[in-house]
Amino acid sequence: MKHPHHTLLAGLALLAATPLHAEEWKHELAPYMWGSAMEGTTGIGGVTADVDVSFGDILDNLEMGFMGMYRGTRDRFSISVDTIFMGLGATERSRNDLAKADIDVDQFVLGAAAGYSLTEKFLVLGGLRYNDLSAEVKVTGPLGNTADAETDESWVDPYLGAQYTIPLSDAWSLNLYGDIGGFGVGSDLAWQGLVTFRWQLTERTGALAAYRYMDVDYESGSGSDRFKYDMAFSGPALGIVFTF
Repeated sequence: MKHPHHTLLAGLALLAATPLHAEEWKHELAPYMWGSAMEGTTGIGGVTADVDVSFGDILDNLEMGFMGMYRGTRDRFSISVDTIFMGLGATERSRNDLAKADIDVDQFVLGAAAGYSLTEKFLVLGGLRYNDLSAEVKVTGPLGNTADAETDESWVDPYLGAQYTIPLSDAWSLNLYGDIGGFGVGSDLAWQGLVTFRWQLTERTGALAAYRYMDVDYESGSGSDRFKYDMAFSGPALGIVFTF
């Protein structure tokens, strides 16, 4: 039988070895600019237009834009939020310049995910991505005849993803990220890939340079209620990371 004095000492030793507070949350906030080109097809009812807008065209036609990321981590667990808003007006002309399409799109994307780190470098996650889209398409033919349509659509895509981080030095790291979703719940298929270089300038501030590719294939309705949005976005991104 253990002596009570020995039991008391063991209990005090265990208490001393246990942290008084669990590991606190670490937060990161990253506003960024994504210089994306867009390419694909959008259709409303019987009106369909092909879109091929370069990064330079995006800058010329961007009416409003905001992008930002948030990530909170505690031990192996994490939560993340990614938001994109773009208001875009563009004119696309046919190769022979006999027809043109005027396209006006306001797009808001909000993704939220929960993640778990299997190792120090490898993270798996799952989440939901909300898409809200207002689109107007006007097609003018060679004889001046026009057809136009507009719609408001919103849908939610479940998605699964993974992230792998490669430390390059004390200040530099490379991050590889990808996710896939939709699965016919919202989009038929939606996926993206992201390669990010991060430079930690100070304990609280860092900078990032990235390349992002996002592809969304969504279709709903039929006839005059048909809406098709099969679009790919790609390009470089630059941002600042604040840690607190």
